[in-house]
Amino acid sequence: MSDRNWKKSSPAYGYVALTGSDSETIPVNPMENVRFNQHGALENIKFSPSSGTLTVLESGDYKIEFILLIGGPKSTSVYGIFLNHFPVSLTDYGITRQVDNAILMLTGQAIIHIPRNTKIHLKNIGRTTDILLPFVIDAGKTITVNAASLSIEKLS
Repeated sequence: MSDRNWKKSSPAYGYVALTGSDSETIPVNPMENVRFNQHGALENIKFSPSSGTLTVLESGDYKIEFILLIGGPKSTSVYGIFLNHFPVSLTDYGITRQVDNAILMLTGQAIIHIPRNTKIHLKNIGRTTDILLPFVIDAGKTITVNAASLSIEKLS
């Protein structure tokens, strides 16, 4: 293969988060998308703060990772990645809080092929409304943290 036939892939990556104040919780109802409202570095990824949607601008294989800080009563939380409003197989992750008011971190990741101009959503696919927490309390002091985050990086 000669160098002139080789096509260089452009980088593509992005980071978004869901933030709030130290006095509010953020509910996510069943079949509702996590509405990310802030972003960090973005390259060939478009972010719409009004809908919390990421759009991939270049086709390729991508690694996606997400983290949610969930509190509330005993229940089970399940989230999955959706591309253009369709679920992606093998991307459903869940946790069960066995104690009321337990705070748990739900994480998930996947490597998937994403065509250009595809919209990405992280959706509550469980049966309960989850409470995302944009703060933690340490020694009586409230500390603001991300209630949720999602990162995406093009691999090839």
